[in-house]
Amino acid sequence: MRTRSLTIIAALGLLVSGAQAQLPRIVVQGSGAPQAFTDFAAAVSAAQSGDFIYLSGGSFTYPATLLIDKTLHIIGAGIHPDSTLVTGVTSLQQTGGTGTTPMRIMTAASGSTFTGIRFVSVGAAQGNYALMFGTTDANDDPADLVFQRCWFQGRVDLGFSESNVIPATTAFDECVFMGVLDGKSRSAVLTRCIIANGYATITLSHLAGPSTLENCVVLGTIQNNSGVTIRNSWLRTVGSYAAYDCANCIFQNNLTPSATVASASLGAVELNNIINVDPASVFVSETDGNYELTDDLHMAPGSPGISYSTDGTDMGIHGTSSPNKPGAVPFNPHFRQATIAPSTNNNGALPVNIRVAAQTH
Repeated sequence: MRTRSLTIIAALGLLVSGAQAQLPRIVVQGSGAPQAFTDFAAAVSAAQSGDFIYLSGGSFTYPATLLIDKTLHIIGAGIHPDSTLVTGVTSLQQTGGTGTTPMRIMTAASGSTFTGIRFVSVGAAQGNYALMFGTTDANDDPADLVFQRCWFQGRVDLGFSESNVIPATTAFDECVFMGVLDGKSRSAVLTRCIIANGYATITLSHLAGPSTLENCVVLGTIQNNSGVTIRNSWLRTVGSYAAYDCANCIFQNNLTPSATVASASLGAVELNNIINVDPASVFVSETDGNYELTDDLHMAPGSPGISYSTDGTDMGIHGTSSPNKPGAVPFNPHFRQATIAPSTNNNGALPVNIRVAAQTH
């Protein structure tokens, strides 16, 4: 993992008590003076359109059907324990309500970005909702949303329904989906993502063109989509086909253990896919069809996915000119390591060694 690192040695007098573990904090910065919060809903309410909301590591709760109805840039400390040893991962989890009342992103939130956050459903159940767009057909079409290195523990719907759709595309980069991703007839671009509802069930449905999945790992059936291009990806399901009812979709340079790439898919185009692949031959570590943090999704020695992408790099999330980073290090600078002395030195100062890291891409 390539990072830029900065080591700071500080002598901090009279800060022994302040060096202890702090409660999770939220900072709103942008149009006015910076404001600090501990409550996520309060921070969202206080923020102005275009503001940045910075979340420390830790778990933040929010009430049912919290609305994001303005353009916000929400940045967490990260989603993977490997890169959040000091802060802990950042998670947003609904409290109260039901599994169908998650945070809603409204049309008025167009242009918002989200980085380094886990969106967690009630009870962290994959069948409950982690995120949904809109509350009615009239307000469920946010445009130009970007999610980078986010984790969705539960279902994600890119619309309230499939009625009155206004064309818009949502971008997901290096994200993890632990639940169904339902496009609700919207389009999306997914790059180097893990979409893993489990290989024995539907995991990706109702995306519409022009949508793209590129260098992804899909553990589950791709079903009821149209006009989607899927390439350079691992498509694993328990059935005899990787995709079903995907009209006018393009499947290119994918690997699947199934005997058929696309079944009952009118107008589908298949190019250079490899079928009947032994799952044990593909990755360094991933054989059960379910994603765990301990999985290593690099290509195994001799894997048919080595250099098999359309650009000549490896198939899957560690391909392309900007491969997925181990540990899902967030783009914003974060604490990688902190060593704090248990007591002050002879000068009455507290020695602190802090290592900060950031990804450049």
